[in-house]
Amino acid sequence: MKYHIQVFAGLAEQMGGPIITVPTDQETMTIVALKDLLSERFPEVAAQLRGSFVARNQAYATPEDLVSIYDEIAIIPPVSGG
Repeated sequence: MKYHIQVFAGLAEQMGGPIITVPTDQETMTIVALKDLLSERFPEVAAQLRGSFVARNQAYATPEDLVSIYDEIAIIPPVSGG
């Protein structure tokens, strides 16, 4: 099974592109578990991932929400601007 995840902004550059594929044996997991999995695979962006928003099927997800391999998942890093 694989999660296909869209990543944006600087995360896309650091994680190898705008869409990453993450193999796993879990069909569903919480947002927290997904961030942990991504942090293990991409330790160089772990701090950014902790502060990033996750969208599931085009709606923001809470840390306890479940995602599945069938969901559209996006990681949106925090943005600052002026």
